[in-house]
Amino acid sequence: MQEKDLIKFIKGEVSFDEKKSIIDWIRKDPEHQKQFNTLKANHIASTLDSSQSVDVDVQYQRFLSTKSKKKRYYYTAIAASILIPFMMWYTYTSFPNSKLIVTTTDFFNFDTTVATTAHGDHKTIVLPDGSSVILNANSSLKYPIKFTDSIRKVTLIGEAFFDIKKNVNKPFIVNTEKLKIKVLGTSFNVKSYPKDDKIETTLVTGKVEVHQEKIKNPIILKPSQRAVFDKKKINIQVDHVDSKTIVAWQDGRLIFDRTPLKQVILDLNRKYNVEFIIESESLLQYKYTGEFDNLKLEEVLELLKISSPINYKYKNNKVMLNSE
Repeated sequence: MQEKDLIKFIKGEVSFDEKKSIIDWIRKDPEHQKQFNTLKANHIASTLDSSQSVDVDVQYQRFLSTKSKKKRYYYTAIAASILIPFMMWYTYTSFPNSKLIVTTTDFFNFDTTVATTAHGDHKTIVLPDGSSVILNANSSLKYPIKFTDSIRKVTLIGEAFFDIKKNVNKPFIVNTEKLKIKVLGTSFNVKSYPKDDKIETTLVTGKVEVHQEKIKNPIILKPSQRAVFDKKKINIQVDHVDSKTIVAWQDGRLIFDRTPLKQVILDLNRKYNVEFIIESESLLQYKYTGEFDNLKLEEVLELLKISSPINYKYKNNKVMLNSE
């Protein structure tokens, strides 16, 4: 991969196809990741100098030219000497085997950090209080560098499993698109993707409160209970589930129990990064039950065909589904 193409990628000046190609190249080899991170660190450091404001008064610039240039390069050198080793250390020690590409957000927003995952990726995050979060594919978690307020607050887009350290003096709150989940210390799963019709909160251990601004009283869950918020109906239904099946995605398994096909293909898209198109209107009413245990996409499609009235065509990274 040419350096100029990587620079364009870092600047955000590439097309969707170019971006995908570069990301695939970076993930292909740990040496590619190191090369990319080094180039990115050098590029960021080089922009520190150019970010300095320029006085349009030419005479004033001439007067200060000698001192200001020396001082500017001095501070830039210091910043770069600190920044580059820190970025390299942080990346290699925090993500030695990760496929995740660390963004500049992680380094330059000193109050908060945003962790993200791509299609098919998982990532484990240790929060400032020692709590841990496993982030599912195509998700993001925003959290502070340090919990300094009277509450511990994070924001989730996507799906994550939380294992929260108990602190009665600092409740832990997960903000999602439509819900707020409040706990003291517990383990639970939250699924809140923008494209999904529902938001699910499943309790594994402890106790959680599910709050929704248009619903007067919070929903209090017990272990193996799930609160399902319907975005269109603005209501919450609570049911009993096997929590082990809900969090099975951590082990690469997808388990469906009379799940609408629309939701099934959304989950498959996040795992395999392939577009699904439902060609038969009758399939919109179909609910699928089955398990995909660390299968390849081709194996998933064949199992779908065998275990349901679904046929498929796979072409150009698109899967067309129709009824047999």
